[in-house]
Amino acid sequence: MTSAGRGWNEDQLSETPAVAQLQKLGFTYVAPEVLERERTSLKEVLITGRLAAALKKLNPWLSEDNLQRAVRSLATVTASSLIEVNEKLYTALTHGIALEQDLGDGKRARSIRFIDFDNPEKNELVVTRQFRVQGAKKQIVPDVVVLINGLPLVVIECKSPTLGKDWKREAVDQLWRYQELGSEYRDLGAPKLFGLTQLIVLTCGQ
Repeated sequence: MTSAGRGWNEDQLSETPAVAQLQKLGFTYVAPEVLERERTSLKEVLITGRLAAALKKLNPWLSEDNLQRAVRSLATVTASSLIEVNEKLYTALTHGIALEQDLGDGKRARSIRFIDFDNPEKNELVVTRQFRVQGAKKQIVPDVVVLINGLPLVVIECKSPTLGKDWKREAVDQLWRYQELGSEYRDLGAPKLFGLTQLIVLTCGQ
């Protein structure tokens, strides 16, 4: 969506400052069209190439087969609800996963890390805008998305400060639709994105 389509006030007074603040904190801006070229389709929410590169950096001993298994462990999760998917992925991200591999001392379970929490600067920190995701029937376009090691972990919905007190209601309603939280939002969102999302932020430029 163009800045004109989503409103000059929202773009310039809320979205642009949010991206600028994240850049000051050390995140690198990557244009959405660049990330789209790195995804096999808009239904895919993680950037597999970036994730694989991060996994090799954090776990240099990882075999190619286990590298692919580790990527699939985040890309495909079976669960009965979105909250259960999120819980499983949260556990994997914070505690890592175990895969069997022989490093010369016999085949046994090895712990694999997706994020370096001890040395944050060793992770790839990316911020992008207008990150399109295709749902069952509709496409959603979150304003700002933060990706760590190719994983979309933060979704930021930006609203114009000129909306007054209504800005929070509009932002919450939009995010509920994106996640399909309620029968009235059925097939109107792309809940897959929010399986990985660990933080949701609403802002009106403050």
